[in-house]
Amino acid sequence: MKKPVLILTFAIAAPASSTALAKDDGFFASAELSAGRDVVPADIIENGVDQDRIASSVQTDIRLGYDLGSVLVDFGADMEIYPEDSRYNRYALGPSIRGDFPLPGEGATRLRLGAEYQYVVGEDGRVFDRPRVDAQLIHRHSKDHITTGRLRYGFRNQSEDRFTGFDQSEWLAELRHNWRPNGGPASINMSLLGMKHDADENRFSYIGYGVRFVGSAPLADRLTGFARLSVVQRDYEDDFSLLYPVRRADTHIRATAALDYQIWDQVSIFGEAGYVSNASNVPVRDFDDFVGRIGLRFSIARR
Repeated sequence: MKKPVLILTFAIAAPASSTALAKDDGFFASAELSAGRDVVPADIIENGVDQDRIASSVQTDIRLGYDLGSVLVDFGADMEIYPEDSRYNRYALGPSIRGDFPLPGEGATRLRLGAEYQYVVGEDGRVFDRPRVDAQLIHRHSKDHITTGRLRYGFRNQSEDRFTGFDQSEWLAELRHNWRPNGGPASINMSLLGMKHDADENRFSYIGYGVRFVGSAPLADRLTGFARLSVVQRDYEDDFSLLYPVRRADTHIRATAALDYQIWDQVSIFGEAGYVSNASNVPVRDFDDFVGRIGLRFSIARR
């Protein structure tokens, strides 16, 4: 499912990261504005069969940060507005920090450590807050190949005013390989994923596993194409509800393609379209539909 907002994250979930990367030490800033359709936040709980699980939204993502070379710090302010239903609206603030540390040897392996904090509110107050810590071991085999092992832990502290039982520990393990043919600008990322969410109520707890493929390639001057495919299986630990007394099992598939065109040095326009399917044995969580968005991205870096 889509994350509640476009908050601080290291996963590739859009045509390109909204964070402007400063190649040397210095200040950076970015802003992104987009509109489209996608999966609604996971903490909107209704049992009606006719509930829409995909809705239109307008999103903004603003970031300010400083790149110190081996350490990067930033602060994000994000907003997601759903014109169809204001209960879905999300506003988020949060800092993050990331550090890269070369390991002994010939500089081919490094340790990347990160931490972030998210505070998310809706129209009726706090939705949740969540600290996360992240560790990655990155090994460069050659200019063409990089392998990364990653482990992330977070704790989601859900507002009890919305519903109880959704507080949860969240584990993510990933083994990723990046291939850049001939060391060029095109790339293909292939990931094996493992997840474990341990919620206060077992009907929200699950073990998940899956695969993800992300590719990008220059198509013309200033034009880059992107493609993404992910397949994730989630097996829950308890019956979904009294109405549906079965242990929920979902197969979530998402396939999208995108184009990014750089209008000026600091401004680009992008469009993304695709399809999402969540095949579930619980009828109120079974859905599929087209998704997509278009937007503008602006970034600056002062060195």
